[in-house]
Amino acid sequence: MINPETGESLVDFPTHFAFKVTGENSDDFEELIIGLMKEVDPKLDHDRIKRNMSKSGKYISLTIEVFVTEQGHIDKVYELLKDEKRVLFAI
Repeated sequence: MINPETGESLVDFPTHFAFKVTGENSDDFEELIIGLMKEVDPKLDHDRIKRNMSKSGKYISLTIEVFVTEQGHIDKVYELLKDEKRVLFAI
């Protein structure tokens, strides 16, 4: 998160940064997303993962707090999520 006027980061590092990821609910979706997050935060604490199912149970939303030490870590997570076809959206 960069201030477009100053070019400075809007996030104070290091910090836990929350990513919200939604996809179709399947047996391995959560495991897949956690694996991607561990590329940036190998010690990801599973207590920092919140799960929310759609009413129909077709979709799952994961909110995962990842420990990041620089803007590049946030950028990498978004790039990994963008490249994964099973991710419907990530914020």
